[in-house]
Amino acid sequence: MALTRKFLAALFRLEAAAAGLAFLAIALLLLADVLLRELFGSSIWGAQRISVYLMILTGFLGLGLAADRGRHLRPRFVDWLVPLKWAKQAERIGSAIMFAVFLYFAWLGVDFVKAAYRYGDLAQTIKTPLWMFELVVPYAFLSISLRYLFFAIWPGLKPGEVDE
Repeated sequence: MALTRKFLAALFRLEAAAAGLAFLAIALLLLADVLLRELFGSSIWGAQRISVYLMILTGFLGLGLAADRGRHLRPRFVDWLVPLKWAKQAERIGSAIMFAVFLYFAWLGVDFVKAAYRYGDLAQTIKTPLWMFELVVPYAFLSISLRYLFFAIWPGLKPGEVDE
């Protein structure tokens, strides 16, 4: 379990750094685009479209970061259905179900990327194959599913839920 805890911590740092860099790139790109447009009457070609793709990357990576910190929304209106003495088992079963659901989403994400590749879909503004941007979809869902697998196997790794 200690090795898994270290792996999850490293995964969190890596994904948080990637999301943070993407967000910083968005801010700098859009700031530069506005400054160039206002000062010189020119803009950065594709800046807004690139920013959208970077925001999608940030959002999908954020899903894993939220799972890692117990920040996903969870409906609590049916909590009373599970007796308190079964709460730990129910939580473990819930993690196993989340593992399966996100693993299925990852599989669907792979199909999504393969279809974009097969059809030659392009991000029109920047003339880049769309599948390259879509790779974050199966990655993010696989990353989340892996976390929930670990939470199901070792419930002590699962973060407490945050009430905000």
